Amino acid sequence: MRRPPARWAAALTALALAAGPAVVATASPAAAAQVCDSALPASAVIQDVPWPQLRYDPPAQVWPFGTGAGTTVAVLDTGVSAAHPQLAGAVLPGADLVRSGPADVDCTTHGTALASLVAARQQIGIGLRGLAPDSTVLPVQVTDQPATDPGADPVDPARLAAGIGYAVASGAQVVLVGTVVYGDAPVLAAAVSDALAAGVVVVAPVGDGHDEEDGDVPDPASLTPYPAAYDGVVGVGAVDRDGQRSRGSQIGGYVDVVAPGTDVVGAGSTAQAVYSGTAFAAAFVAATAAVLVSSPAVALPQGADRSAAVAAQLAGTATPAAGVAGYGAGELSPARAVTEPLVPGGPVALPDYRPPPVDRAAEARAEVADRAGATAVRWSLALLGAAAAVVLVAVLVPRLRRRRWRSGALPPPRRVERDPEFVPGEALFRTPPAP
Repeated sequence: MRRPPARWAAALTALALAAGPAVVATASPAAAAQVCDSALPASAVIQDVPWPQLRYDPPAQVWPFGTGAGTTVAVLDTGVSAAHPQLAGAVLPGADLVRSGPADVDCTTHGTALASLVAARQQIGIGLRGLAPDSTVLPVQVTDQPATDPGADPVDPARLAAGIGYAVASGAQVVLVGTVVYGDAPVLAAAVSDALAAGVVVVAPVGDGHDEEDGDVPDPASLTPYPAAYDGVVGVGAVDRDGQRSRGSQIGGYVDVVAPGTDVVGAGSTAQAVYSGTAFAAAFVAATAAVLVSSPAVALPQGADRSAAVAAQLAGTATPAAGVAGYGAGELSPARAVTEPLVPGGPVALPDYRPPPVDRAAEARAEVADRAGATAVRWSLALLGAAAAVVLVAVLVPRLRRRRWRSGALPPPRRVERDPEFVPGEALFRTPPAP
């Protein structure tokens, strides 16, 4: 694990000083993990294969091309339980930026569920399995409670920024932000910019604050979700199993793609549970990004261009949605993303057009042929006209003769004698002359 650079070490120190002595212990590897106020109730076992997995068919359509092996996905949320059976051996200690110590404990299951959609290992008799099952999870706790709804307690943007910086410095190739900040913050924008410049893919939910009574009208500027709204971040909306936008999934230009986010099965406290929200949709996209980064079949650039190439690939291979608004480029297609690689770095520049060389002899032959053809057409039309005239004469003359028609001058007009008693009509209306 790399040491955090001076910039983010300073940010972590600032957070520690602002929050008190408890946070200072965050930098100490010997610090104890957080202790939950109360034990979470046991979750039920769900044996059925979740509907997103049935749709994506990872064993046949995705994993032959990549499983996320060698890729680290940072999950910035409420922590991730390393004790969950399906995440055993998949979770690094991470960092708790809310208080101190590692972040491999989750008192809400929200972050654990996100991590399971990415990296859950196979368990006999359980249908759930992560989309990138060989990836590694780096938990970074930035909040105690899920926060993708405007009514939730807001997340400190400085803490979220420090979490992104910590993830990048720790070697994460993909950053999954499981929370939303409803307001632009320069410190957060700078952290995102640094991550993208380092080639790290940043995926974030677009939030769950859409008022369904507003229909498909874009959400107001006050509900702009960050970091999803920053350029380069893959903003993810949610859809249900019918491909329809999930209730509450926000609408705006910050939606790049959509993914399953309604009735999604993820890890619970001890077994499995059902979740809904754009954060879970973002987890599927982050998992696909991890597969892309790990796949030898996808020729991604290295360095600063990699994050842009992955974002373009995710959007460019999405399945167009039937909805009107809030779907971005369409629904995530992991299979297409790993089998239909896009050209990294944008469109390929085409060579300058060069006209073919002119063959003067061929042009002369073509001109002679055109003239000959035109002459032939004129003669053909003339012959056809003459033939038509002969036919008309041959047919009409005998018929006219049978009707006693003779050629020659017309007879002179016959003179008609005028009746002396005839009075023209206009004479009837003339005024008689005065006596």
